[in-house]
Amino acid sequence: MANNNNNSNEIIIPSVDELLNRAFEELRISEIKIRKDALGIMKKVFDNTANPTDLWLDIMKAIVMSCETNYHSFSKSELCDFLTIGAKGLDFSKGGQISNAGGQPPTRLIDDAILSIYRDIMENYDNSNETLKSNYPKLVLNIASIVHKGTDLNGERVGVYGLERYYQRNKSSAVDKILSLPVILDNQSHSITKEDDSVPEKERTEIIHKSKSESHTKAHRKEMTNSLSVLTQRKKKELDELLMKIPDQDYKKIADLCINYSKLQKYSKLVGTKEFSPEIERELGRKLTDRQLQHATISIRKVKIYIENVLDGKFLPHGSHGINHVKHNLEYGYQLMGLIKYRRRKHEPT
Repeated sequence: MANNNNNSNEIIIPSVDELLNRAFEELRISEIKIRKDALGIMKKVFDNTANPTDLWLDIMKAIVMSCETNYHSFSKSELCDFLTIGAKGLDFSKGGQISNAGGQPPTRLIDDAILSIYRDIMENYDNSNETLKSNYPKLVLNIASIVHKGTDLNGERVGVYGLERYYQRNKSSAVDKILSLPVILDNQSHSITKEDDSVPEKERTEIIHKSKSESHTKAHRKEMTNSLSVLTQRKKKELDELLMKIPDQDYKKIADLCINYSKLQKYSKLVGTKEFSPEIERELGRKLTDRQLQHATISIRKVKIYIENVLDGKFLPHGSHGINHVKHNLEYGYQLMGLIKYRRRKHEPT
């Protein structure tokens, strides 16, 4: 009888796919491909000795990575659910139930901070630019890590008093740059090392670096297609295919415009108003001539046409210089505003 009682009290750890299914059910994300890819990621990084906190954070990271790979943008409700389950964590004593469990027990301060972040998402998510929308799940991941471990994904220690301040600071920096998921990438790197200890250290380092670089490229491409989809009203899959085909020089220019998407939005709203010129000059920290401002105005008004013609290969070179003057003039306007970088052609003298 004693043995039976002991057996009945044993903690039964659910399988990874069970835990993932529970998480996806909470998020109401039903796409099979997203679930399958998330499971594939977890199989690479799964450690059966991991505590509930680390396992739960890995599951959340796998979900974010799979959603990015499959071009799934979190809706406002999905993001709020993601924040809720992230703050709760796993409790293996309840069969891996999503409940308040983790390294840092919930306090009133944490509850208040989570509520404030939840309210911020509800009020501001819809009006956020595409870069920030793409970064929101990663912001939530860092918050979940702080709640349960006291540190973010990069190991920065954050106390409960600074949780909301940390969120606002990182949200500001996530408006125009892509956030990464370093921890789960590190885990994948460790699994490469463990699988073949005979691989020389230098080669392992190169493999790890290549893995991280490819992941960043995918994330960057995804962010570009998000911004371009809003600017052109085209489907993301079509845009992704077009980006693969255009020359490197044009790709870099389109990438620059996407990085400065928030400025493009702002200038597009101001063009034709008295605030347009002062705002550009304030951003640049210098004055522009009337002719330069005219170039800038035309370029902003035709940004959609410029992007679509580049993607569709419609800017055909002509004349003895082998350039398209319309394209050249529009790009000059973007360069004046600091929206694209000037890059010398290989044949130009230095």
